[in-house]
Amino acid sequence: MDVFYEFIIFLTIYSFIGWVCEVIYCSILSRKIVNRGFLAGPVCPVYGFGAMFVVFLLKPADSGIIVIFLTGLALTSILEYITGWLLEAFFSTKWWDYSNNRFNLNGRVCLKNSVLFGIMCVVLVKVLHPAITHVVALIPEIWVRVSGIVLIAAFAIDILLTVNTLLNLHDRLKKLHEFTEDLKKNGEILEWFNERELFKSFEKLRLLAEESKNELNLRLREKFETLSQKRGSGQRLIKAFPNMKSIKYQVQLDHLKYILKQLRERAGGKH
Repeated sequence: MDVFYEFIIFLTIYSFIGWVCEVIYCSILSRKIVNRGFLAGPVCPVYGFGAMFVVFLLKPADSGIIVIFLTGLALTSILEYITGWLLEAFFSTKWWDYSNNRFNLNGRVCLKNSVLFGIMCVVLVKVLHPAITHVVALIPEIWVRVSGIVLIAAFAIDILLTVNTLLNLHDRLKKLHEFTEDLKKNGEILEWFNERELFKSFEKLRLLAEESKNELNLRLREKFETLSQKRGSGQRLIKAFPNMKSIKYQVQLDHLKYILKQLRERAGGKH
């Protein structure tokens, strides 16, 4: 059996299991269903890679529960920290923040989650992996290869689409920031503008445009509505990661979150 394609199958299975665990955990905390996934598909690759690191470094027959727990805790914590740092570095966005949790490291990892990951690693090595290995071994080699190729293609497409979404979201926030900067430069005309309260400023702009029919106000209103309510630019990610923070454009991100919340409520999607 081709080891590479077998690896892809295991990676996908554990990424899916990780996604299920993440959705259940976050839904319980939020008291509503949360599709917690960085990618569009029902997978969390960070869980998949973490699981593969653990099962390949620790032989189930040779490793005791304590060793698996401590090693799994360390490996998954390092992986989560590096993943968080890379996402912040490349996309100027903090996707999760454990700063309010005790014993956290730069908000990227915390003791509570690390302990949970350690426990999950014990279950993975002692229960899940032996059972899943047995099932995968029953699959004919040709289907393992076909499945592996299909999964690689699916992952590649999903990653490309997600990266494109991230770039569009970043561009949207940047343009909204540039727009608010332009408004601040027109202080004499727009003395009512307050960057810290974008939604209130937008409401004032909307009312002024309706009352005065001033061409400038109408154009500004149209521009602001376009930037604020443009569909498809990161809505899924904002909903999946409601606590995400933008390192450069937090004020603008908060505004988009508020706008999306208003749109969902108007559409009858209030939860």
